[in-house]
This record gives sequence, structure tokens and C-alpha cells, in this order.
Amino acid sequence: MMQSPSRRHFTLGLAAVSALAGAGGLAATLRPGLRAIVIGGGPAGAAAALSLRAANPAASVLLVERDPGRLSRAQEGIEGAAFTRPRARADLDALRQAGVGVVLDDVVGIDWASARLSLFSGRTLAFDRLLLAPGTSPRDEAIPGLDAVARHAWPAAWGSAREARRLAGQLAALPERGHVVLRLPAEISHPHAALTRAVDLARHLAAARPAARLTVLDGSATDDLASAFVRAVPNGVAAGVQWRTAADGGIVRAVDARRGLIETDAGGLRADVVNFVPALTAGAIASTAGLVDHSGWCPCDTAGRSSLRRDVLVLGDARKSALRTLAGALRSAEVATKGGLVG
Repeated sequence: MMQSPSRRHFTLGLAAVSALAGAGGLAATLRPGLRAIVIGGGPAGAAAALSLRAANPAASVLLVERDPGRLSRAQEGIEGAAFTRPRARADLDALRQAGVGVVLDDVVGIDWASARLSLFSGRTLAFDRLLLAPGTSPRDEAIPGLDAVARHAWPAAWGSAREARRLAGQLAALPERGHVVLRLPAEISHPHAALTRAVDLARHLAAARPAARLTVLDGSATDDLASAFVRAVPNGVAAGVQWRTAADGGIVRAVDARRGLIETDAGGLRADVVNFVPALTAGAIASTAGLVDHSGWCPCDTAGRSSLRRDVLVLGDARKSALRTLAGALRSAEVATKGGLVG
């Protein structure tokens, strides 16, 4: 008998919890009645909430997520799926069935003295233990012409389903001999994701627009990604791609999105479609909470405990030393719930 979607996702959620338990990941205990709140409903946040709830049925475990789409049932085959971020392994129904309270709201402030969260809706939530999985946010870049209009016209599609659909639509309308530009920042926070993006674009063009061109503007100082790209795709696919590192003019100096122009150290480019990936930093709430240092990321110990507030655990990509892969995010939840929150 075929399982319903909610039952299927609930089973996946329990499977994730069982995996953590098998690895000794549920050693942490919360005293009965203790209130643990997880901020962020991505893979790391959802996994941590499920693990804490399974190990501490008498405690209160609450997950706060601002984007309902992150916890919606996965939609296979949706337009732009290749450019969306990983969803949580369990959806909204599965979390609630597991006993995790879910609040769909945005955390706008943390009062450490009173141990309360302020939400965008005006509500406040009290907590005894706090875990943050804030994800990432774009970092401001001093590039002339890179304004709100340019960011809309040249979607990053780096965690936004709306931008992913817009990019997919632009690629579908690309002229047969069109030019696509993928911009990668000098500080590439997610090397694996950046490589995957380049491979996905190259394979798409090779299949759908074989006469089109792809230029990768890679602002990094090494050719590590370029070399990995050549190893990852067939020669016929790689042949249609020009990869420029910083030494080859890969740094963007100015843009004019209205005319499709990009100025680099090696001269100007005109593009039909631009996937402009910004430099990233830890999600906004991490900065608001005082958990980031000069690097823009959250310094933590190996268990994810913040170096700036020892009573807080940080999960996922926002950590300074994070691997920034899906496996790394899930591993951070495992380590955190293994021994970081003894009640």
C-alpha cells in the first residue's frame, strides 16, 4: 500500500532520528519542562529539533522558521529545482507529528537577560536552551551598478525558490546562441555548491542550447574550482565553457544589468542571462544575536557551541568552520545534540 506524503516524510524524519541515535547522537538530555528552541528550519535545524524531541519527550522543543516553503512537502520536478537549496528531511506535518512545536515567524531580536525571543509578529517566546541554524545572507559588495534592480534581473538563486524559478525561466528563454554568465565571489563560502552550480548550468546548456556559451567569472585566487569542473564534466561539455579566475579577469568591477554588461579586469562582457552569486555571511539573526566575528561567520568549538556566547549552539552553514554541505549541516546537528545541551 502506498504511503501518504505526510506519512512518508514522517518516516524519513524518524529514520534521521534513528541514525543519530545509532551514532550516539542523543546523549544530551533536557530536564522535564525545559524549553528548547531551534531557530531555522533547514536540514540542520529540523534534524536537531527531531533529535532533541525524540530523546526528551518530557521537554518542550520548538522550531521557529520564517519561510513556510522550507517545511512544505517536497515538490519533485518543479521548475528551477536544480537551483534551490536543500529542504529539511521532515516537513511541517512530520515535525508536528513527532511532537516538535512549529512557529512560522521571523526572529528579529534576542533578549539574553530575560531569555526571550522577539518575533516579527510582535509575539515573544521564552527559552531555556537555544540552538541557531540561521543559514546565510548576502554580504554587501561595493560593486558599482549592483543595486536592487540588478539583483532582481540577475538572480542568485542561492537559497530562494522564487529566484530559482526566475533563473530557470530566463534559461528557458535563452537565444540559441545566447551567452550565460555565472559569477562566483572571491570568498566562495560553499565550494561544493558553486561547483555543482557550474556543472548544472553547463550540462543544461549542452543539452538544451548547444550553441550557447557559458562564462564563469570566478573571483577566487586559485584554479581549484576550475580544475574540479574539468574533472566533473565530459570534454564536450567543458569545451563550451570559459572559466576565468581572478588572474584571468574573473573579478567583477562594475555592472549594468539593464544593458546586460559586466566589467572585469579583462574587459567587458555582454550576457543574456546572469546567475550572480553574491558573497555570503552568516544569516542576519546570527549578527543580531552577537554571534559573529569580523569574518561575518560564527566562531564555534567542535560541538557547535558559540565562542562568543557559550550557552548557545550554532548549527549548519553559519558556523565559521562549517563544511557548508548538506552532509556537514546534518553532522552539525548530530554533534550538537550528542552532548551540547545537557540540561
